[in-house]
Amino acid sequence: DTPGVLEPFDPEEGVTVLAPDAPRPGNWVGCPSVVYDAVRESILLTYRKRRPRGGPPPDRGHECRIAESRDGVRFTDLWTVTKDAFASTSLERFNLQRADDGRYLLYVSYEHPADGRWRIDVLEAAAPDAFDPAAARTVLTPAATGTEAVKDPYVVRDGRGYLMFVSTFLTAAGPAPTSLASSDDGLRYRWLGQALGVGPGWDRHQARLSGILRAGSGWLGFYDGAASAAEDTEERLGLARSDDLRSWERLSVDAPWLAAPHATGSLRYLDGLELDGDWWLYYEVARADGSHELRLSRVPAPRGS
Repeated sequence: DTPGVLEPFDPEEGVTVLAPDAPRPGNWVGCPSVVYDAVRESILLTYRKRRPRGGPPPDRGHECRIAESRDGVRFTDLWTVTKDAFASTSLERFNLQRADDGRYLLYVSYEHPADGRWRIDVLEAAAPDAFDPAAARTVLTPAATGTEAVKDPYVVRDGRGYLMFVSTFLTAAGPAPTSLASSDDGLRYRWLGQALGVGPGWDRHQARLSGILRAGSGWLGFYDGAASAAEDTEERLGLARSDDLRSWERLSVDAPWLAAPHATGSLRYLDGLELDGDWWLYYEVARADGSHELRLSRVPAPRGS
């Protein structure tokens, strides 16, 4: 349990937002990130679709989309991109932000065709359905950060600036902690180094911060943990906290904070919003048939948040 912070919820009581293309292992829909757009008065969601390696057809992260909802459950797709637009073998997590001047910033991560390593770019647009992949600008690369891979960006507004949490593979075989970069304009980032390292046990291979919510005077962070490369893509959920967004203390030391009751137990990429006194938590979760779906759970916001 997490003392005095947030009790685990039952993912089986969550609402299915999107279901995978087929009820078989390797078929996923998930990898969500969410933002509330006060101007549009709606929730904007980015998500990814995946099919198994080896097909048919052999599509890993083959498509990402931006969708919009007024009620947080029923989403309408606004924009779609496939991996071919980046000449990539796989798209990874996207993250959408709205700048103070009204621009939309879409952070995209994918395997770059030049070297097959994950990197992060940014697209700018005046509307969430107007992004042009051909106009992508480089944000972070393995060469520039001295790592093997940078992927799965998660951006938090910090005052008037931006903090980007990045899943960072230190070598091709791992480990994969979360690193941090900062920016004044959302386009050019400074590499700050590790923010959340891997743990000693169930999360000794990977610790990827995927969602952060304000809780009292600090923040709670949800992270995806794995004990080995064999659990990569089937991670379970951990919980961490921070007073300053820069350094993080893991609360899930001995075991995952939350896991699915089915198949691999995977429950990952949790992101959330606080609306109407509740936390609206969106996440990718394993189903009994081995596929993954995108689900929503509403829980009371922790006291003092």
